Amino acid sequence: MSHKIINPFAVLDRGERYNCFGCSPNNALGLQLHFQDCGENEIESFWQPQKHLEGFFNVLHGGIQATLHDEVAGWIVFTKCKTSGVTQNLNVKYLKPVFINGPKIRIAGKLIEIKDKTAIIKTGIYNSEGQLCSEGEVEYFVFPEAVAKKRHFYPGVEAFYEG
Repeated sequence: MSHKIINPFAVLDRGERYNCFGCSPNNALGLQLHFQDCGENEIESFWQPQKHLEGFFNVLHGGIQATLHDEVAGWIVFTKCKTSGVTQNLNVKYLKPVFINGPKIRIAGKLIEIKDKTAIIKTGIYNSEGQLCSEGEVEYFVFPEAVAKKRHFYPGVEAFYEG
């Protein structure tokens, strides 16, 4: 059973508009991703690719797929590592096309381990039939929580969940 993850950045008022390409609901050109917590160390998102994100005819652009892998990994850092961080390394293996004319796709991520200040996260993009289309391994440099709160607007893990 999954639980909705709240996007606390969408309501922050820092005198500037929150405009993340991956997850801001205010970015009309962005992906506007929403996430669910699947328990343990996993989260997921169901998302409909749009025609303007096409690479080859009817296929989601590979760079957008890489962005999806990076974005789900970032939300793993927020919710499972309970801090913020920056991408250190991103490796994507493209296995089969992600078609843009079908039903929603699933983007999933799982925290594998944290070594020193690096979170290792496995990610996957699945078509509507549940077939793995691309897989990723993402390394995130994670900040100590106090630094994330002070310098990077991290609101604390509680802000991502109701109750």
